[in-house]
Amino acid sequence: MTMDEDVVRIVDALFLDMAERSNSRFSAEDMIDGSWILFERGFIRLVGDNGRMGIEACGRNRAERLAQAKRNRPLVKLKRQMDRAVESAS
Repeated sequence: MTMDEDVVRIVDALFLDMAERSNSRFSAEDMIDGSWILFERGFIRLVGDNGRMGIEACGRNRAERLAQAKRNRPLVKLKRQMDRAVESAS
């Protein structure tokens, strides 16, 4: 397991925690998938402080979202690879 794989698992856990805390009518799985989509498209970014991780919304500026999506891309790509590996092992 690589450090990046650990980060993917941590981000997944963060999205799960957020889903469980929400009072949404959507399933936790749908909320996690939606969070990854927002992350992939640059609408949210990871932030951290004092050993804590969270997310924040990116600006409404399209250029800023595109730049953030580019920064998020490696983690999203690894997440997809990890998901495919789990599916193929099943």
